[in-house]
Amino acid sequence: MKIERIAVRSGYDKKRCLVHARCCFAPGLALTTAQDLDVTGCDLFGGLQSALSFDGGATWTDFAPQAGLAPRREGELVTVSCDATPLYHKKTGRILLLGHTARYADGIKSPVSGERGTFWSVFDPVSREFFPLRILKMPGGYEDCGNGSGQSVELDNGDILVPVYFSRPGETRYSSAVMRCAFDGSELTLLEIGAPLDFPVARGIYEPSVIRFGNGFFLTARNDECGLVAQSRDGLNYTGLRLWKWEDGSLLQNYNTQQHWMILSDGLYLVYTRRGAANGHVFRHRAPLFAAKVKDMKLIRDSETVIVEERGARLGNFSVAPCPGGAAVMAAEWMQPIGCEKYGADNTVWLSRVFAD
Repeated sequence: MKIERIAVRSGYDKKRCLVHARCCFAPGLALTTAQDLDVTGCDLFGGLQSALSFDGGATWTDFAPQAGLAPRREGELVTVSCDATPLYHKKTGRILLLGHTARYADGIKSPVSGERGTFWSVFDPVSREFFPLRILKMPGGYEDCGNGSGQSVELDNGDILVPVYFSRPGETRYSSAVMRCAFDGSELTLLEIGAPLDFPVARGIYEPSVIRFGNGFFLTARNDECGLVAQSRDGLNYTGLRLWKWEDGSLLQNYNTQQHWMILSDGLYLVYTRRGAANGHVFRHRAPLFAAKVKDMKLIRDSETVIVEERGARLGNFSVAPCPGGAAVMAAEWMQPIGCEKYGADNTVWLSRVFAD
């Protein structure tokens, strides 16, 4: 495996840091989105920003706020769009941004409980701005449902498989499901929702990501105690939910952190974090970022490679996207807990372009 690591930006003022850095590659253009985090709070996010590259990710513009994705006041609450992931939609040639909403009350330094929604926005290549965000209309029972940190799949006909997680009315445990949506370049429309996946441990199953590989589809998702994987023939309905393990049957030791898929010319990979890498000083062991090849829904230990190195800050909120000849893994050094910079982190946004040998 060949890895080219690029520092997109660096710098930390000990008050705010950029997080949720995620990218996609379109012909002649690469785009990344990220947002500010107030380090004195818990998931206290600001408005979404974007940066552009016109040389395949080697150099980038400065991050600039996106007016169409700015926080919105609704009565006593402020709604923020967060956990977003851009997707290049081949059929229409447009970049679609998917994520979910969080709400904050004045003076409260963490999101308040309540309804979340899946938002979407389209990038205008002329103005180099995102159009104002829209909230995807959902059926009853999905009032608190969002595509947070999800990896989506475009099908051959242009429809998009969008993974979401949600809590049913009166419940606090999350379930996950995959939606099939139509996208015509300007409008995103829900067509159907697959059967929910449940996992009766802690907060359930959430932050799912999907991939199409070979003749099937695979889903990976987060649980407070373990990483999970399932498979599907149609991309909507998933079976065989199990814990991520190595090929010898031992546990991966990923927990309470998302994972994403990576496809290289030599096969399917999982990108993840885990315990047991001399990383006990990192919040929830969320660095370094590893990748390992997937075979029969298990990981091949000898293939494990460090994709983004550990410098004290967590890297667990990241993205994986196709790029010319390989895949791109993007992660921002999340500067919490306060003081993690003593290990060398400075809120660098890392782009790793990964290629098979």
